[in-house]
Amino acid sequence: MPKTLLLLCGEPSGEAYAARVAEAFRRRFPRVPMEGIGSSRLEAKGVTLLRDYGDISVVGFTEVLKHLPAIRSALSAATERVRRPDVGALVLVDYPEFNFRVGLAARKRGVPVIYYIPPQVWAWRTGRARTLAKFTRGAVVLFPFEETLLRKHGVNAVFAGHPLLEEMEPWRDAAPDPARFGIPEGKTVVGLLPGSRPGEISKHLPILLSAAGIVRERFPGVHFVLPVARASLREAIVARLSGVDLPLTFVDSGRHLAFRGMTAAMAVSGTVTLELALLGVPSVIVYRTSWATYRIGKWLAKVDRIGLPNIVAGETFLPELIQDDCSPDRIAGALCGILSDPARRDGLRERCLALRDRLRGPGPTEAVVDMVAREAAGAWA
Repeated sequence: MPKTLLLLCGEPSGEAYAARVAEAFRRRFPRVPMEGIGSSRLEAKGVTLLRDYGDISVVGFTEVLKHLPAIRSALSAATERVRRPDVGALVLVDYPEFNFRVGLAARKRGVPVIYYIPPQVWAWRTGRARTLAKFTRGAVVLFPFEETLLRKHGVNAVFAGHPLLEEMEPWRDAAPDPARFGIPEGKTVVGLLPGSRPGEISKHLPILLSAAGIVRERFPGVHFVLPVARASLREAIVARLSGVDLPLTFVDSGRHLAFRGMTAAMAVSGTVTLELALLGVPSVIVYRTSWATYRIGKWLAKVDRIGLPNIVAGETFLPELIQDDCSPDRIAGALCGILSDPARRDGLRERCLALRDRLRGPGPTEAVVDMVAREAAGAWA
């Protein structure tokens, strides 16, 4: 019986990448069992779940404290699993505070560890690169500059292209189809992206809805689209819409096609801002967290911008409104500035699309499976 492949992720964007790895691994090794932490998306690819990440998908220092029991339980389950002799390899996807601990435990047992999307040591806590070198056999990174930086610290890092380009291949140049989502013809479509975690939604959705109300006053022909990151979040989102009078459409599936029909968006900082940009949608990038988390992050951070499109471009070409600047008036003002100026909007769109060339490569999913196959060859015999 071949040994088991473990895959661990802690939030929706990471799970999307993990699911592609599971699918590619299954094609190459059809009889190898897979287990991990994820949700139904990973389970659908044949991965037996140790835990659903729903209770541990949190960000921020103070926010983590509220979920410590669930996090400890999941961490205990994962570290206990890697200690068993039937584990052939471990693939960690993002989620560093959790995954580092599991990776170090795996190293003690001699389990080969591949890290897909390692922590952003270029942004803060550079010392983690040395720890990464201690417990990994290889790492597949999101950005070209990460390969150079991590290799300097002894990590076997490879850049093979950004996985979003793989994931969005069918929609990268698809024709917009608003009718598919029930959006009336001739509307200016604006995206509302409040985040993929419950805590992010509770902080950002009320602000974005207030900003949307201001935008509608100035642009009566606007129609808002709110993609739901995962089904379990829908109820929480709907609850916050009570009493809200906006032309608004939910999108539960086909989010990337919905993005293609957007003129602009208001989006919480994260992977989604890069998704939008790669599909040619300029966004106003926003983020608000607890005061304590913000101050600690500000002290530790080594970058002066947080939006991924701006980081990849090396300049802040999309508006960023963070913490106290993340107010309905300022968000609406920034969005209206994009909607009211076609020349500026077209220029932003072209700069967004230009990011594709910076992030192309032979394919990160297969690069991960190649590393696993090479570093744990004996386990799959």
